[in-house]
Amino acid sequence: MSTHDAITTPHDPDEYKALLTVYTEICKSYQAVDDFRTKLLGFLPLTSLVGIFILNPDSMPSLQNILSNEMLGFASIFAALLTLALFGYEVRGIRRSDHLITEGMHLEKQLGIAHGQFHVCESEHTNAKKSSRVFNSKFLACVIYSVVFAAWLFLALRLGWGLTTFTCYIYATIAGLLLALVVYRLVANLIPA
Repeated sequence: MSTHDAITTPHDPDEYKALLTVYTEICKSYQAVDDFRTKLLGFLPLTSLVGIFILNPDSMPSLQNILSNEMLGFASIFAALLTLALFGYEVRGIRRSDHLITEGMHLEKQLGIAHGQFHVCESEHTNAKKSSRVFNSKFLACVIYSVVFAAWLFLALRLGWGLTTFTCYIYATIAGLLLALVVYRLVANLIPA
């Protein structure tokens, strides 16, 4: 059955106007959630890189005199945990976007909109090749947040506990990969493909 066959429009002008108002609000909500998620994903790595540069005692000798390595390690652990908390908020945004797409598609059918933004989102998802499904918002969010978490963990291990650089690389890489895999699996179960 094609999309055109399933579309019916309400006959009552007041019902149509009410549905159009709700549809407009869903569109605004979807755009706001998507915009916030994009900004958060864009600023997280940038702010983390700036933070890592500032926390590197070799880059700012005066900072090394003020803060001990233990304090820098604590700040790094705090940043790693904050990254996980922000990721939880990102998952909430992904779930909300998915819900808004579903509701938007339902309203597009009721309004007789054959190729609205929500049907396009669903169509792109349905027709995507398997290789391109890897590059979706769920996967990319898991990668970005895991990498940032691993970077902060590396600093915490190196500065706070004084482990060797190689040991920190190993632990941070393993923790980042495990986090990415576990969280992606959880997110994939929470949010339909």
